[in-house]
Order: sequence, then structure tokens, then C-alpha cells
Amino acid sequence: MKQSLSFDKTLLGSYRSPISVDYWNEALAEYEKNNYKEAILKLIDYVGTHLREKHGNEDNSYFKIPHGSIVVEIEITDTELKILVPFLEFSDTHKIPLLRKIAEVNFSPLNLAQIKSKNNQLYFKYETPLHLCEPYKIYYVLEEICHNADNMDDELLDLFDVTLLHQPIIKRYDEEVLEKSWGKFQAILEEAFNYIQYFEEKRMEYFNWDIINITLKKIEYILAPNGKLRTDIEKNVGGLYAKEDMPIRIQRGKKFLEELKNTTKEDFIEDIYIAESFIPIKSRSDIEGLQRNWKNTYDQATKEMQDKKHTGASLTALVGFYDLLYYNNPEDAIYNKAIAVLGEASSKNWEDAATILYTGMQDMMNNNLTANSTSNKTSQKKGFFAKLFK
Repeated sequence: MKQSLSFDKTLLGSYRSPISVDYWNEALAEYEKNNYKEAILKLIDYVGTHLREKHGNEDNSYFKIPHGSIVVEIEITDTELKILVPFLEFSDTHKIPLLRKIAEVNFSPLNLAQIKSKNNQLYFKYETPLHLCEPYKIYYVLEEICHNADNMDDELLDLFDVTLLHQPIIKRYDEEVLEKSWGKFQAILEEAFNYIQYFEEKRMEYFNWDIINITLKKIEYILAPNGKLRTDIEKNVGGLYAKEDMPIRIQRGKKFLEELKNTTKEDFIEDIYIAESFIPIKSRSDIEGLQRNWKNTYDQATKEMQDKKHTGASLTALVGFYDLLYYNNPEDAIYNKAIAVLGEASSKNWEDAATILYTGMQDMMNNNLTANSTSNKTSQKKGFFAKLFK
């Protein structure tokens, strides 16, 4: 394994969202002028300009907006904002452990919204006076509800005797796309296990944390899975950053990759689809946010480049780039630059890959978002790096 990991562009479009940034500033301005209803409406426009017309009533006081396996009902009265989201119906079988689980969720991770129970149905609920509908707060409430409902439904369906109160509106891909996706899924995992075995044989197991991390985020970027597969990936990405010894995290990550390797084609295809959604699962990212988030990663890559640790520098930078794609919905210029750099570094020897990736990070930290090839700069900078990092 004398070369860096391969890169492929997304097959299925990922989770690029139709957010309209200008409406965010309008929402803040309306709230400052005490136009609370208008601020909420501008917030909805920020998420998607089509939402009011498609999912609202004539006087913009009531909306039913689908998001995966839920429908978000938003009511704006003269004095209050009410958010109600029917979630699951349950039987008396396992009722006590189910409600115990819901009580735990209401404590954490939910902060503002709560899950209520009535007539053997569970629903998310949030109400607040209009004058407290600050846009940041209301967006957070909607994000909290949508993301937790997405993350919880598969788990609760597996564990308890419950049924969805709303069936998700989904679009299936054609057979050719699904076959290609299945092949790419297997290829990504095969590559990961080859690297894991190599680093174990070289007694450099610590690099396998990076390999597992990159692999999971690569699957999410290239294949844009939904359903249980996406939920499981999110859970295991989080586990890589748990406060546990590194060998424990690596072993748990390897075990999950083995589970993915043993996934049947039918189960895989079941989770490859497009779901109608409301609140995007990724945060919008501008260049200032990227630079803040990348500071520690960039500093680490800089030190590794100085020490001529090209394998470590490549993997550090790859984690940084895949973090950008995994957690964020970046502006087009940032996205295009990142994809150009990753494509240029794909399967290069460790030194060339490290130089390309580090140069790309350096460009982005310096606000240079030109998405042109870095190959010329790389050849020119080898001598520069050699002098700088003597």
C-alpha cells in the first residue's frame, strides 16, 4: 500500500439542499422589527422557497411539511407558534420499556421539543409565544425534531411493537443505478480492509482509525444512503470520537465494517433511495466556518508535512476533506474545490497525495477557492516544501 486511498464523485447526488441564504437575513430582520409571523415565514422560505406554496394554506397560518417518515405540522396563531409531529403508534406489548426509552430521549438528546404520548400514539410537540420565535431558536427546534425522528424510527421499529403514523415519500432509483451502487459499496469496503490489513502487518494500527473514519464518510458521500444504513453509519462515526482508548474504538469500527461487508444486496438496496425532506441533515458551511473547523486538522497536517510523515499527513487531510462533505452542505465554490483536490490526490503515492491534499487545504485556509487542477502547483511546490520542511 504505497499509495493513498481512491476517490470517486458521488453517484446519487448526496444531500445538497435548496437553502436560500438571503431569506435568513430577512427572517432576522423581521424578528428585530417584531414582525414575528413574517420572521417564521421567511425562515420557511430559507429552508425552501417552494414550501409555503406546496404545503401551506392560503393565509400562511398552517403547514404540513413531509420529512422522511414524519410530517411536520406548523401552526401560527395570533399569539403562538405550535409544532406538532405525529410519530409512532404503539400497542401494549413492550409498552413500559418503550415509554422508558422515550423518557430518556426527552431528557437527552432533546432539549426544546418533547415527545408526548396520547391514545397509544407518540408525537413530537413544541409550543411557544410568537415573541420568543427567534429564527435561530426555531430552526434548531425543527432540526432537533426532524433529525431525531429520522435517527430513532428504525431503532424503535426494530425493538418494539410500533408502526409509523406516516409512510415516507420516497423515490427509488432504477436498476442500473442500484447495481452500480452495490458494486461501489463492495469496492469501498474491499479497499478499506486491504488498508487495515496492511497497517496491521506494518504495526501501524493507529492509522486504521483514519481508514475506518474515511471509509464510513466515503460511503455516505458516494452513495447517500437513507434508512437504517445511514443511521448505523452516523452512530458508528460518533463512536470513533468516543472517550475511550483508541484500540477499543478501532476494534468497534472494524466490527461494523465487517457487518457492512456481510450486508445482503437486498438490505443494501432497501436503504438506497431519495426521501422527501424538510430540514437538511447537514449544516450550511461558508469559508469562515470551514477555516474554524479545520484549524486543528490543518495544524496537525502541517506538523506531519514538516516531519515528512506523508502517510499521516495524507490521512489527516483526507479526514478533514471527508469531514467537510459529511457534516456540511458547503457553498458551491468550497464543494468544487474540495472535489477537485480529492480527485487530484486519488491513488497517488503517499508523498504526492500529501502534497496535493495539503496544498489544497492551504489554499482553502487562505480563501483561494479556485477549483483548477493542483498538479502544476504540486510539482512547483515540491522544492518549496523541501526547503520549508528541512
